[in-house]
Amino acid sequence: MRTLSVGSALALTLLASTAVADPSAPAEAPAVTKTAGPTYELGVRIGGYGFRREGDPRPGQGWTECRMNGLGVFGTRTLPGPFFVEAGLDMYSSADVTNPMDLPIDRTSGLVSGAIGVRTQVASWLRAYVQLGAGMEVTKVSVPYGDQRIRDTKALPEGFFGVGADLKIWKGTHIGATFRTLVMGSFDYDPSHLDPNGGWVAAPTADDVFAATTGVAAQGQFYIRRDL
Repeated sequence: MRTLSVGSALALTLLASTAVADPSAPAEAPAVTKTAGPTYELGVRIGGYGFRREGDPRPGQGWTECRMNGLGVFGTRTLPGPFFVEAGLDMYSSADVTNPMDLPIDRTSGLVSGAIGVRTQVASWLRAYVQLGAGMEVTKVSVPYGDQRIRDTKALPEGFFGVGADLKIWKGTHIGATFRTLVMGSFDYDPSHLDPNGGWVAAPTADDVFAATTGVAAQGQFYIRRDL
C-alpha cells in the first residue's frame, strides 16, 4: 500500500508539471496602461488688435483703427472628449495714432475673458482648435482738448470667435498663435469736435466723446504654454 501511495504521488506530480508547461494553455494578456493627457495648461501671450475702418479704401488700412497692443496670461482645462475651457487676463494700451481721421484717444484696457473650445491632435507635435468666448473690458480713456484732457472709465462687454494652432517644442512646452474676431466697444466721436478754436461754446462732455458703439476688431496673439 505504501508503494502504491508513493507511485500515485509521483504520477500526480508529473501530471501537474505537464499541465503548467503545456504551451497550448491560454496565456494571460499583459496589462495595458493608458496615459492620460494633461488636464491643465498655463501660458503667456502677446498680441494686438485693431478695429475695422469703414470707408477707407487704402490697402492695409481695413483693421487699423484704434490699434491696441498688449500681453496677458491664460489657463486651460481639458474636458471630456475634444472640449476644453480657457480663462484669460490681458492688458492692452493704444498704439501711436498716425491717421488724422482717428480720434486721438489714449486707451488702457484690462480684459477678463472665458471661452469654450474644440481641439484636435493633427500630429504628435501639432494641435489645432476653434473657440468661442466672451468677457468684460474695463478701459480708461482720454483725449486732448486744448491744454486739458477729457477722461472717462468704461466697463464694456466683449465677445470673440477664434482659431489657433500650436507646436510642441519640448516636453510639455508649446508655442502657438491665435487669430480672433472681436466684437467690443468702440468710440466714433468726430475728432474735429475736439478743437477748442472751432467755435464751440463749451468743451464736449465725456459722455459725448466716449459714447460707446459696437465695433468689430481683428486680433492676433502669439503665446507659449506649459502642460501642468
